[in-house]
Amino acid sequence: MEKHIPKPSKNRLVYLENEEIANPIKTVNDFFNAAWLPEQLKMLKDWRNDAAFETVKSKNHNPANLLYDHELTVKLVEAAWLLKGNGLGRIDVNKTQELQFTQWFIKTERKKFRDYPKRLSVKEILNPSSVIKKMFKIHKLNGYRRILDTWLYDALNTKFMEDSLSKAEVIIVYEQLVKLFEAMWLISERIKLKP
Repeated sequence: MEKHIPKPSKNRLVYLENEEIANPIKTVNDFFNAAWLPEQLKMLKDWRNDAAFETVKSKNHNPANLLYDHELTVKLVEAAWLLKGNGLGRIDVNKTQELQFTQWFIKTERKKFRDYPKRLSVKEILNPSSVIKKMFKIHKLNGYRRILDTWLYDALNTKFMEDSLSKAEVIIVYEQLVKLFEAMWLISERIKLKP
């Protein structure tokens, strides 16, 4: 008799610990406790450039920092995978007062928060969870993990690896991660404000 061994799920959680799986918002808070939104976005841009673009300056980033940033980013993506259907951070708007209320709300919220998203559309600001849904339509969890692993290896390599990822793939993933960082920042800040 042949023994049936179930295939491991392609989208299994690899980096999150049990406590973080039970409370994915903890991972989001840890991510932004490590650095504020602008610093996280700068880290992502530098990492993308080291991984995908041959630059005049040599790749002289600290490998320990790259590993740390990689782990934090993958953990954030895994937390987003768990939160993708929750609708966290959503602001419900009455259709008749949508434009006026939205402008007022964004202006007021921008004053309250230390940092505010620059790349999210108005609809995404009102419903940051929609960013997570869109993101996972482009790649599944294992796809993002594979690409971020490639970014890590390429950034750690002292030579430029031109054939590793296409520039289009790098740009698409980078843009999705920027929006994810901003959406998760909004979700995190809005959750903190709830009584």
